[in-house]
Amino acid sequence: MSKTGFLDKTLLAVANVVGQSLLSEVYAHRRGFLQSLDVRIKLLSFLFILVIVSFLNSPQTLWLLYGLSLVLAISSRVSLVLFLKRVWLFVPLFSIAIVLPALLNIITPGDPIWVLIRLNQIYTWGPYTIPAEIAVTRQGLWGAITFVSRVAASVSFAVLFTLTTRWGDVFSGLRALFVPRIFVMTLSMTERYLFIFLRLIQDMYRARKSRTIRPLPAAMERNWTASRIGVTFKKSLDVSDDIYNAMLSRGFHGEFRTMGRFRTNLIDYMWLMTVICFGGILILFERSFFHW
Repeated sequence: MSKTGFLDKTLLAVANVVGQSLLSEVYAHRRGFLQSLDVRIKLLSFLFILVIVSFLNSPQTLWLLYGLSLVLAISSRVSLVLFLKRVWLFVPLFSIAIVLPALLNIITPGDPIWVLIRLNQIYTWGPYTIPAEIAVTRQGLWGAITFVSRVAASVSFAVLFTLTTRWGDVFSGLRALFVPRIFVMTLSMTERYLFIFLRLIQDMYRARKSRTIRPLPAAMERNWTASRIGVTFKKSLDVSDDIYNAMLSRGFHGEFRTMGRFRTNLIDYMWLMTVICFGGILILFERSFFHW
């Protein structure tokens, strides 16, 4: 692949990150069910759902919870195509490195259902043993299905929350729920100035591309890339100092203040109680019918 192709791919990747963020803001401004909830109630309810997901051990109940996320996405006017793409982009990344080894009897002993490799003998290295037959076990397969189901349910609600909530409201809600102010302020500044540095990287690559007549040797390209990393790091330090001095000159004393004002109504409380009751019912349902 030519160096120009590499630069084009970098420019497109940076533009895609910015575009996806702007698209998320579009969904957060739509008139949907989750968008209408108080951000504090939404934070508590989604955190409770994620805790419930960690307690569930049956794929049936986990997929029931995943189905609920699809219903919420539709009621919040979120594109199902976009929602499914984002969820199932992250699920393999989070799970494949853990699921694939756990399928085998090397990691998860149990009843073999599919023999992959047959060895001449059993190999032992200290506490580790490789059996003569390396196979996929029933216990390993069931554990992998459960793990993927749990990751899918967790990621779906995390993605749904970020799509239907503006980042400014998230930071305001975190501060209202007594999250340490230095933590909230750091997240807020990171989110704001991340796009500035993305634009900086985009400008550097565009300038480099506009001045490139012919492909340069690989060593020169590596040197240029390393120098841009150094320039970006130096600019980030300079910007952080300038921002902090500007904040001090405007009377900043360590308190993170926002313009957002919260209003909690009956629907918010009904949603929170529904989530709590639904979570309890799911746990009882699993313990009663899927207790193996």
